[in-house]
Amino acid sequence: MRRLLLLCCAAFLLFSLAFALRGEHGGDEKADFTFVSPDDHNFLDPQRMSWLHDLRVAECLYEPLVRFKLPELTVEPAAAAKWEVSPDGLTYTFHIRPEAQWSNGDPVTAGDFIHAWRRAIIPDMAADYSQLFFLIAGAEDFFHWRQEQLNFLQRARFASPGDLQRHIDKMWPDALDHFKETVGISSPDPGTLVVRLVRPTPYFLELTQFSAFAPVHAASVEKATSVRESVGVLETDATYWADPERLVTNGPYLLARRRFKNDLLMTQNPHYWNRAAMRNTSIREVFIADPNMAMLMYKQGRIDWLPEIPTASRLAADLVAQHRPDLVASPWAGTYFYDFNCLPTLEDGTVNPLADARVRRALSMAIDRKTIVERVTRLNQPVARSFIPPGSLPGYEPPVEDGADFKPEEAKRLLAEAGYADGSKLTGLSILFNTGQGHENVAQQIKRSWEEVLGVSVMLEGVEGKAFSQRLKTQHYTIARASWIGDYRDATTFLDKHASGNGNNDSKWASAEYDSLLHQASELTDPAQRLAALRKAESLLLREQPIAPIFHYITLQAYDPAKVEGLYPNIWNFRRLEFVRVK
Repeated sequence: MRRLLLLCCAAFLLFSLAFALRGEHGGDEKADFTFVSPDDHNFLDPQRMSWLHDLRVAECLYEPLVRFKLPELTVEPAAAAKWEVSPDGLTYTFHIRPEAQWSNGDPVTAGDFIHAWRRAIIPDMAADYSQLFFLIAGAEDFFHWRQEQLNFLQRARFASPGDLQRHIDKMWPDALDHFKETVGISSPDPGTLVVRLVRPTPYFLELTQFSAFAPVHAASVEKATSVRESVGVLETDATYWADPERLVTNGPYLLARRRFKNDLLMTQNPHYWNRAAMRNTSIREVFIADPNMAMLMYKQGRIDWLPEIPTASRLAADLVAQHRPDLVASPWAGTYFYDFNCLPTLEDGTVNPLADARVRRALSMAIDRKTIVERVTRLNQPVARSFIPPGSLPGYEPPVEDGADFKPEEAKRLLAEAGYADGSKLTGLSILFNTGQGHENVAQQIKRSWEEVLGVSVMLEGVEGKAFSQRLKTQHYTIARASWIGDYRDATTFLDKHASGNGNNDSKWASAEYDSLLHQASELTDPAQRLAALRKAESLLLREQPIAPIFHYITLQAYDPAKVEGLYPNIWNFRRLEFVRVK
């Protein structure tokens, strides 16, 4: 009787779930290719994106100078038909292909790239990847010059509101002039973009394929941009990026529809120069936070691709155990870790115990990572003792010997040395995580480990995706789950994240020695010496433990290889969705 009751309840729940899905996502027209994202987008502005599901859409809507050819993972021309590099490696000259057009029919110009890159550089936009552009001559100086220009406005006292407004009205024109004078980006004609670097950068060409370097339609973005009253900060109307009537794109697709927390529809850009090579004409992205709901829709045939089945969730392990032919597992150049808030004081003004590296390392050494990957995720991901996944970068071996391993006695000793011989005195800590992706399972196991090994009790805080992202950026947390996926094939794609002032440095760890090592590496032209300096930087990061690496990612995707062609799984998870065909 009990078994029959359970079966009936299960059937009812499945029926209810299917009904709910029809209500939430019903009436959706069939696209050529449909995939799932776990949450709605944080940003659709290519210069402000950093989350993977945001970047995936940027790659569809915008075309940068170059792209990665799949499956070879070699650089090929995109918006730029060709380029030259000066003998000293400092100057890149890109030639924009004459047939490249925006979705409104306008030609793509070098000025569109300059406009976009300037947006990424200025502090006004609070772009997470501003520092990537500091490779360009004068960009870092301009960033600080503009920041000081804005800071002066806050310090100065003006005789009248009219004087203040006249000063604000003059600020941006002055900034534009200063940019032209100081930053090594120029355009001798609309079809030519010249970029002058601070130093030879072997990965710069690959870097330009990243979404932060994509162009924007300068005229449209300028129309949607204004100066905020009294503070002088330039800001673009956030609604522009999600408005199909206003958004102008140069990628394979244009934005046809966005329904908040429901779906996003992209259709073929009629002016895209390479549309004849595209293998689909429409892509629909459906937002589903619950991976079980996503899997149900996939089984119903309403989803073609589940890009990332959360590897922290029980669903992933259950699917792997079934040996499904449509489940594709592959290594991924990324790490799952915990951020420690390293600021001296917390939001309430109290002293932050996590500012002490001994406390951070003790907590990290009390995490039983082997148990997490064997019994929680049940996927046996590689246990992480480094931030950079071993084997992900040719010629670079991360200093795993400096990482934190599960050593309970050493963890207790360090915590006592920091003044917490009685772990119950270490209070006020909580683990923040975004809900719906299985992160609570990992958090519960780590909470148990800290209680059993150290006597430290922590609270668990689960919040939805956007609130989670905002709290990370404002350091409204003590400990938070985190992850990082490499954006380009160089060690700096991981290590730059923890540089002082980096927009992605959510722990706010600041080390002058670490910054110096990164700077030293940037000045070295000998590849072996450069990698040695970067290895020293990671060694320091691992000894200080502003983050606690947990495991290195594998990616789990669900799609039928006999039905879906052109996805080409790879360790860097590079995608070309315009070349995907669903039979």
